[in-house]
Amino acid sequence: MPTATPKQLLADARAALSSPVDFDALLSKLTVKDRTNAQRHVAACDAESDPRHSLVWRRLVCSLSTLAPHATKFNGQQSIQFYVPDGKYRMQVFALEDLRDGKITLYCANVLKEASDAGVVVRKRGKGEPPNTLGIPGVDDVLNVEELDGQTPNPAAFYKDMLGWNRKAIRITLPVNATNAQLEATENLCAISAQKWLSKAA
Repeated sequence: MPTATPKQLLADARAALSSPVDFDALLSKLTVKDRTNAQRHVAACDAESDPRHSLVWRRLVCSLSTLAPHATKFNGQQSIQFYVPDGKYRMQVFALEDLRDGKITLYCANVLKEASDAGVVVRKRGKGEPPNTLGIPGVDDVLNVEELDGQTPNPAAFYKDMLGWNRKAIRITLPVNATNAQLEATENLCAISAQKWLSKAA
């Protein structure tokens, strides 16, 4: 992480997402196969009774692509991997999965301490609170966040590389009709994690 105060870190994170990539522009840059998978997934979401699912999925895909525009890989219609340059190679920094089962899972680097210091999320310590539940300041909404590392059993192939070389990640589970507060908190977590490579590119 760059040396910065929590307030500045959050401001930089929000600035990184101030002009998200347009979904149609993103589609135009994909391979034919990936573009077909994306369009079919959107069509399936649009056919549901609640239009929020399609809007939430597209918003998350655009936010992650804005932060990591180097390469995007679709694994069928179920999951997506997002990459940034890493010397002559590339490094996976985000993953997104939507099995159309009522929830969307998103993966990014573990920046819970930085996000907590910046006031993006707070630990809920009340009696009976689920261990993976984080509060969002100012609202009653919560985030379900799990911490992952190299000891996590049987990581799926689409996010396994995010746990190699002592890397640590978090899995955020959102309902497909996530609120704006939940989406903003999730995007801020991802944008804070992105400051390392965004600062180098600046």
